[in-house]
Amino acid sequence: MKQLKTRQICFFFIAFMPITKFFMLPSVLAECAYEDMWISALLSFFLDFITLACLLRVCRLSNTDFFGLLEKNFGKTVAKIIMFLYAVYFILKAFIPLQEQKEFVKLSLYINMPTDLFFLPFFLVSFYLCLKPLRVFGRVSDILWFFTLSGYLLLIFLSISNVDWTSFLPVGARGITATIKGTYHGLNWWGDCAYALFFIGNFAHGKKASTRIILSYLAGGVMVLFAMLFFWGTFTSIAFRQKFAMTELSKYTTVINNTGRFDYVGILFILFSCVFGLSLPIYFACLLLNRVFSPKRKWIISLIINLILMTSLVVFNQYMNTLTWFFLKYMGIPFLIMGNLLPILTLCLVQKRRRLQVENVQA
Repeated sequence: MKQLKTRQICFFFIAFMPITKFFMLPSVLAECAYEDMWISALLSFFLDFITLACLLRVCRLSNTDFFGLLEKNFGKTVAKIIMFLYAVYFILKAFIPLQEQKEFVKLSLYINMPTDLFFLPFFLVSFYLCLKPLRVFGRVSDILWFFTLSGYLLLIFLSISNVDWTSFLPVGARGITATIKGTYHGLNWWGDCAYALFFIGNFAHGKKASTRIILSYLAGGVMVLFAMLFFWGTFTSIAFRQKFAMTELSKYTTVINNTGRFDYVGILFILFSCVFGLSLPIYFACLLLNRVFSPKRKWIISLIINLILMTSLVVFNQYMNTLTWFFLKYMGIPFLIMGNLLPILTLCLVQKRRRLQVENVQA
């Protein structure tokens, strides 16, 4: 039985793809590319689009899931090594977004500075989700797309009057070097199409499935690009100082100053979706490690990974600026390889097997 439906995958990309990019990523891009930050985001979006298109082709051609595809092409030992490397990739991918969410909640939603244990409930939810089958994320996608989209539209609507649309001109003023640098530094937040590796063999690939999924991904990408445009148009030359983009956009709106911060409704909607969006890399890391080590009790892997991440956030809290700098400067290539290059090359595995099958039939 297939775990996912095409509709759920469409909602998956709308609900989860944009939300982790609404907080710290815009300020990172603004520091590198200034008014051309949206071009940096567009390049990353295009790279992920190519990745998704290739993986949807794999979904259509493959008669097995990602794990079976690896084992058939490389054998169990090499397949487990690749799975382990992907598990490490997803754990590293989760670290910076978790830290930025922890900092945002601590600085924005608390009057008094809380203890480090305030973020513990997230890891309890993450631990629970990691014990569930993939279909759970399909089911929550049916609901959470509404929260993501509603929160996003509310914040965008409130900030329209603040945008200086001339601040983007001239386009390309910072040059290709600054734009590529912004793209490279933002790779930690992209690469979401690597999740589509686990859609292989897990949904019925109907006649128009790829078109519908691609359109939903495009919708999520447009949301991110508009967020980048609104962010720079609102803050221009001081944008890089605004650490949490979406929550900063609306707070200078006149109507909020007169009636109160009802923009927090939109912020809380986005944070609700973020609980599940931030759990995704942890979930897939657990899924992979359970496949590699095959423990009798699957909850052990979930407990270990969540404890590692939770402890890391506490232990390295005072070194977070250094760690963030390290991730931005040195981890772009590994993220590019694992999040884009290898998923694209997965298409070669399917085509190779189909070619061998055709040759065997002809022989």
